[in-house]
Parts: sequence; C-alpha cells; structure tokens
Amino acid sequence: MKRIVIILAVIALISGSSAKAGIADSTDVYLLTCAPGTESYSIYGHTAIRIVIRGQSFDRVYNWGLFDFSTPNFAFRFAKGKLDYMVGAYGYNDFLNEYQSEGRSVWSQKINFTTAEKEKLFELINENLKPENVKYRYDFFYDNCATRIRDIIEKAASDTIIYSEKKKRSTFRQLIDPNQKVLPWLDFGADFLLGLQADRKASASEEMFLPMYLMENLTSGRIIRNGNPEALLGTRETVIDFTGAASEDSRPWIPQAVFYAVLLFVVLVTFVFGSRYLGLITDIIIYTLFSVLALLMIFSNFFSDHDAMHYNLVILAINPIIPVLLVYILIWKKAVTMSRIALTLALLFFPAALIAGQGINAAIVPLLLILMVRLFKHCEFGKSL
Repeated sequence: MKRIVIILAVIALISGSSAKAGIADSTDVYLLTCAPGTESYSIYGHTAIRIVIRGQSFDRVYNWGLFDFSTPNFAFRFAKGKLDYMVGAYGYNDFLNEYQSEGRSVWSQKINFTTAEKEKLFELINENLKPENVKYRYDFFYDNCATRIRDIIEKAASDTIIYSEKKKRSTFRQLIDPNQKVLPWLDFGADFLLGLQADRKASASEEMFLPMYLMENLTSGRIIRNGNPEALLGTRETVIDFTGAASEDSRPWIPQAVFYAVLLFVVLVTFVFGSRYLGLITDIIIYTLFSVLALLMIFSNFFSDHDAMHYNLVILAINPIIPVLLVYILIWKKAVTMSRIALTLALLFFPAALIAGQGINAAIVPLLLILMVRLFKHCEFGKSL
C-alpha cells in the first residue's frame, strides 16, 4: 500500500500543476496487454495502462487487478462476490520483469489521445487513486481490471468511440472457454457454477472484460473527432515475445474420463455386482458428495452476489432433495417417492438446459448420470409404493 500512496502523490503533481497542459503534451500513454498464463489467476490474461513523461524519469504502469490474499475470509468473500480489488502503480521495468519470469508475452500500443484527453485521463486516474476510491467491488464479467481500463479510456475520450460489431457474437461462457482449457478442472468448475447469465451474447463493449478482446476491440475501434473517425490505438509492438514457446498439454478430457470411469463402476455396482453392502457404501459416498454440491448450488444460485451464477439449471439435477435422501440412507430407511421426484427433476435438466440455452460442459453429463443411476436404483420401479 505504501507504494500506491507514493505514486498517488506523483501523479497528483501532474493533475494539479499549472503546467499541466505542457506535461500532458510531453506524455505518452500506452495500453499494455499481457498474454494468458497457466496459473488459475492468470489464464485470462491481464491489461494495464503505462504513462511515460518524456525527458523525465516518470515511467509507471497503472494496474486495476491487485488484490490481497491476506483479506479475512478471502475464499468465502470471493465466492460470495464481496471481494475488493484495487488499483495500484509501479515501475514499468518491474511490470515487465514479472511477465518475463512467467514466460508471458506483452504487447504495447500507444493510445492516440489529444493533450486535452490525456489531461482528462490524468484526472480520472488520480480520482481512482484516492484512498476512498482505490478499492472496488470485483465482478468477473462486468467490473474487472480490463473493464476499468475500457471505461476510463471511454471517459477520457473527447468524443464517441465506435467499436466494430461482429456478425457472430459469442456468449460470455463461450468467450472464457478457450482460456480455461489449460486447466481442465477449473474449466469444468466454472461451467458447473455458471448459470444462464453467462449464456447471454456479449456485445463488442461487453466482451472487453477479457484483456485480449480489449486489445482487439480497441485496436479496431475508432474515435470520432470533428466528424472523422480516427484510430484509437497505434501499431501493436511486442515488448516480450513468448509466442513461439511450447504450450503445455492441457488434456481437457481428464474430468470427462474420470467421471465416465466412476460411472462405469457405479453401473457395475448397481446392475451387476448386486452386493447390498457395496451398494450402501457407494450410496453414502455418492450422496455425501452430491449433497455438498447441492448445497453449493443453493448458495451460488440464491446467496452469491455473482450474477453470472444465478439461474443455474444444474440445480434441477443436483437439487435440495439429495441431502434429505442422504439422511434416509444413513438411517437405513427407504425414500422411494422422494427418489422418484429427484430423478424426474434430474431428467428435466437436459431438455430445460437445451431450451433455455445453458451451456453444458461435456464432463457434466457423466457426473449427473452417476447420481441418476443410484436414484433409479432407489426408485424401485415395478414395485408398488
């Protein structure tokens, strides 16, 4: 935090000086875009703004993607949608060293702002760096390190910025999917938790929540000046190049293979082996795990502030009846009617998701079939209730 306060004081000199226009005239502003990494926090890429004052030693990077792992209840606050991110600033070389060490490419593009627009940009950044504004409530799709830069560029522009709308628009889920393939279990988890909000098609402005799309759309974007469209960004320059580096084998099929293997075992236990005690142990394990997932579905659908998790139709299949059925199994009591209701709801998931347009990760299919096989076993079809 000390470093942020120091930079705040420096940039305050820019915005408060009587020679502000002269300083802005000798200032260059750049959009920095960083390639996705292979860690969970880096797979979507990153973006920042660089400000250089020619003839001075001022060369700083402004980053809206800072967060503190030591925040009390960090994981819960993130899941609940109550986690704060913050803006900070540090030296350009320090910024590059971080991405050099991670083996990630960095691209730089000059933002073609007029002197007045750069002055406005200084004011906006200075406002962001005030102690009462340095933190903001993070939202992955709608308010993150990339959308903050999109918004600040749009506000600093003296006129309208026009983006090129694509003929074929993608949903939020489709946009993040390629980035997540490097971490198959994270990809599965994200698809599992995201609801119908993530299946809405994103506009050119909205898809800029991803740094690579921010770079792409700002590059093709045009700012209208005196009725004439002008390029918003300059030529893309490669600052760090790792584009030729060998990529890791992500093996996106692993979750699917694991769940199909478990499904095969469950089918054999249910229809072939016929051991009562093996079936009981299997039930206890499966219903315990799916009870946890059912509680997670309730939390993410109704109690999380992440809008993208709401209206998740997976809750039809992994529904609140499952924990109740677990209790019945533990006390050795039958629950035929409830099992039939739970199975019916689970079967409804697939047509409901198809009609509503919710994306389904391939690994979710065998996962739900595992539950449905055991539910079917307890439904006792062919027997009277």
